[in-house]
Amino acid sequence: MNFELEYTKEQEDFRKEVRSWLEENAVCPAELGPIPLEEGNMSWEMYQWGREFQRKLGAKGWLFPTFPSEYGGGGLPAEKSIVIAEELSEREYPVAYYHIGNLAMSSVYVWGTEEQKERFSRPIAQGELCVWQAFTEPEGGSDLASLKTRATKDGDDFIITGQKMWIGDQFEPDMLWTPAVTDPDAPRHQNLGAFLIPTDLPGITIHDLNLVVDRRKRLISFDGVRVSREYLIGAEGQGWRVISTSLELEHGAGGRIQSRDKLLDDVLDYARNNTRNGSPISSEPFAQQSLASNYIDSNIQRLIGLRNYWMHNSGENSTYHGSQSSFMGKHYNALKAERVRSVLGPYAITSDPKWGPLEGRVEEDGRSSLVGLHPGGTYDVQKLIMARRLGISRTQERAAPTPGQKNS
Repeated sequence: MNFELEYTKEQEDFRKEVRSWLEENAVCPAELGPIPLEEGNMSWEMYQWGREFQRKLGAKGWLFPTFPSEYGGGGLPAEKSIVIAEELSEREYPVAYYHIGNLAMSSVYVWGTEEQKERFSRPIAQGELCVWQAFTEPEGGSDLASLKTRATKDGDDFIITGQKMWIGDQFEPDMLWTPAVTDPDAPRHQNLGAFLIPTDLPGITIHDLNLVVDRRKRLISFDGVRVSREYLIGAEGQGWRVISTSLELEHGAGGRIQSRDKLLDDVLDYARNNTRNGSPISSEPFAQQSLASNYIDSNIQRLIGLRNYWMHNSGENSTYHGSQSSFMGKHYNALKAERVRSVLGPYAITSDPKWGPLEGRVEEDGRSSLVGLHPGGTYDVQKLIMARRLGISRTQERAAPTPGQKNS
């Protein structure tokens, strides 16, 4: 079974158009050097090229192809968006982390005023604004309702004080998508406001964190930052509902289009072409079982992402589907790395060019699988959400509304 989709002539004709455009626009200039394995090693010049490329995608409506065209998206059907995603995945280009902006953009689209949609959603969709989602705090991440960051009213402004961590990437953003407590006396889930905060405001400091992956995650401090009410999305006590739209998408309800796992294909080739004890690694029964399990599980994960993508863009109501994708993805990525290590042995844990297989990509993937267990909620959080959505928990809940869906 090859797990591949079939396409109509119209879709294949559109693919030719996309491919031709990318061949002209998606080639990073050679003078910028090779694209680094980890984003933390990307130069400022290469990052700027990536930002410019995203703006070109945005101008064509291909950065967020299914997002409404009146707010900067492409307004395209899901089948054309799939073609764009597949063609992008076949090319290596510096990622400028623009897709995280989808989380804020979608919340503004669902909960913001018309002026806010035009002011914020449109430039995000067109690649003009880089936005980081700043939710997790030093004392709370998976339990977001326990946030400590305060937004104290002062006339028509809010004074924001607190910290966020495990945020962002290599270079500073234009805005921060941030929940904060607007009413400390209100009950949980009714005490938050959701803010899009410009990062050039006085009182914002962005610190580096040292992680096992070179992605330069940050600690962000808000020290009496004065934010105008115009940056509040939704009502003062409505922040939990507003950020739930972002969380729904971060958990996976929007789905994902991805090509076959190139690393797994390369590991298969490596196992076929390298020997151990005089025979190809791939001839060992244990290696065959591990590699076959990775191949099957990776494609199951692809199909779940495609299912959620279809549901999201067809207006279908989702329940457990996003958290199921997140839970299975976290579990699979960690298990995949463990299986690869078991097949390749100690060489899988070094990036030394003399010994590390596949130019260090195997070692980097192993570290990334550990870091990937954290974003968007832990295992237990995803299991709890699924239980609530399936009606087998003491409490029940519905999925948060997202663009194009019927949930409310």
